[in-house]
Amino acid sequence: MIKAFILHVLGVDAGRPGLYGDTSAYYGTVEQQGRLTLHLHMLLWIRGGLTPEEIRKRIVDPDSDFLSKMVEYLESCHSGEFSTGSQEEVLSNVEISAKDENYLDPTETLPEPPAAPCKRKCGACKICTTANSWWSVFQRVVDDIVSRSNIHKCGTNKNRDGSQNKARAYKGCLDNMWGKCKARFPRPTFAHSEVDPVTGALNLKKKEPWINTFTPVVSYLFRCNTDITSMRSGTAIRAVLMYVSDYITKVSLKTHVVFDSVRPCFRRIQK
Repeated sequence: MIKAFILHVLGVDAGRPGLYGDTSAYYGTVEQQGRLTLHLHMLLWIRGGLTPEEIRKRIVDPDSDFLSKMVEYLESCHSGEFSTGSQEEVLSNVEISAKDENYLDPTETLPEPPAAPCKRKCGACKICTTANSWWSVFQRVVDDIVSRSNIHKCGTNKNRDGSQNKARAYKGCLDNMWGKCKARFPRPTFAHSEVDPVTGALNLKKKEPWINTFTPVVSYLFRCNTDITSMRSGTAIRAVLMYVSDYITKVSLKTHVVFDSVRPCFRRIQK
């Protein structure tokens, strides 16, 4: 699956640009959660990408159209809201749809490819009508997937006395000394993309506080939780470098740690 993603979505060795542009390099690593589910962390380098300082200088230039093009590109790469309505509206629509006997959970089905595009792009023929219908279905399906997979719910896996819940060996997002969500939810929202004219800081449009940013096409293909964002500051880039370095130098888990992680799974199965 990951090899197919790198080839077809990122365009590596495909002889064409990928979904995010011309991928010049990538680095990915797989880790497991406390629930032992595997997931991928990946960094992409896009050919021709500028440094944060170069971007800042161009953004604050009043005679340049760089800002509008930059915002257009970033908004096409990832989104922070639903396509067919607010979170409440989408959840309501999904609940109604799920009652239909023909409804299929999109996280348990494979994606359906679009029809071949109209070469004339007339907008009125049967091919164009079919394409428009597919895009409408695409938006509803993506919203359904995101509503099931990307909405964060804060919680704790500790008992009332402060001890760890043995049925849930992994920690909740609030299980820390500050009692605050370690995933930083709820996140700031912005009705539209905006930039600080002095510092050049760019805040992209994000209308929902309880979902992370995602790429609709990737959500449609993978049908699970995805978190996609751009590194727009030197601080974020340095943090990622430390994160990657930690993975490269991380030693393998001790045998007793592996068994200690597997034990809660067997306990749940026995119950």
